[in-house]
Amino acid sequence: MFIDHMDSLDGSNLKILKRNLKEGRITIKIETLDDLWHLYNTVMPGDKVISRTTRRIRIGGEDDRKQESIRKPMTLVIEVEDVSFHSFSNRVRIKGKIMEGPSDLISIGSYHTINIEMGNILTIIKDRWPKYILDRLKNAEKAGARPIALLVTIEDGTAEILLAADFGIREVVRIRTSISRKRGDQKSYDATMREFFQEVVTGVRTALEQNNIGLIVICGPGFVKDHFREHLLSAGIKNLPPVTVESTNTTGIPAAKEILYKGVISRTLSDLKIETETQLVEEVLTHIAKDDGLATYGDAEVARAAQYGAIEHLLITDKKLRGAEDDKRRWLDRVIRDTEKSGGSLHIVSTEHPAGDQLNHISGIAAILRFRIDH
Repeated sequence: MFIDHMDSLDGSNLKILKRNLKEGRITIKIETLDDLWHLYNTVMPGDKVISRTTRRIRIGGEDDRKQESIRKPMTLVIEVEDVSFHSFSNRVRIKGKIMEGPSDLISIGSYHTINIEMGNILTIIKDRWPKYILDRLKNAEKAGARPIALLVTIEDGTAEILLAADFGIREVVRIRTSISRKRGDQKSYDATMREFFQEVVTGVRTALEQNNIGLIVICGPGFVKDHFREHLLSAGIKNLPPVTVESTNTTGIPAAKEILYKGVISRTLSDLKIETETQLVEEVLTHIAKDDGLATYGDAEVARAAQYGAIEHLLITDKKLRGAEDDKRRWLDRVIRDTEKSGGSLHIVSTEHPAGDQLNHISGIAAILRFRIDH
């Protein structure tokens, strides 16, 4: 039997500790993996970041044979050049040029990478804070300890336990086992299935202990999901959240996408960002396939729709916003402002789940329209 355990998500919320927009400064404390994702979409090249960090320094003179290097804690100000989000190591890496720091320990202008993890505090300095970024931080702060959904995708001998949070889908346990299939040997089959179910229950129990779970969705293509639900309900887990069973065509991440598209989670929990994003991207693709004029994609077409006040939902991938040069980012800001002025809503779609990848494949920007625009 193969069991692969990943990390957990916690359920607290981002904290804005100080805010001084006249000086372009906001100080935040990171509490959750979702907060790290929000941070990744907030810090851009050209920003300055102030944070505690550690830097390797050498002790002893250049001629000293006993010269050694140690990691020394210090506070640095860096001008950001690159930001990367590492969901599986629970950190955001911010790389840039050192602008300020202890002069006896560092060289101004040298490069450093700050690793931001849960529990860290940092100050972000921008020349201008776009409204959509301020809204993102405000919503992250309001989100609080929202429960998240646990997805169990299962069929004979194969199970994945996944967490669905605002930033995307996260696999926490993967279980593989061999199920006895000797013809006519029902006892062996039943025994190996019970053992398999027990391993999956153990994975579910662990996930419940480590996360604020508000719903369990058991899904898969056959009847194994129904039998596992009975096994889970009889396992005597205290304070078990609501458990629902859904049919999907497959298992794993593709099954999770099916669940998000169906809107299963929001029937029990408050709206989950990735569920909304998945449904909106599917709606865009449906309108495009129908060629009914009620969705558009690509820079020029979306900008044109924004100028006409036709956009109901504007969808932009996090990668498109992050990868934009200054001129392009200012252009995107104008499109966002035009959309919001006419009552449309902005959705920054995470590429940490399949819907974001689909949107990326059609230029990374699309819109659902209130009315057709004739060429």
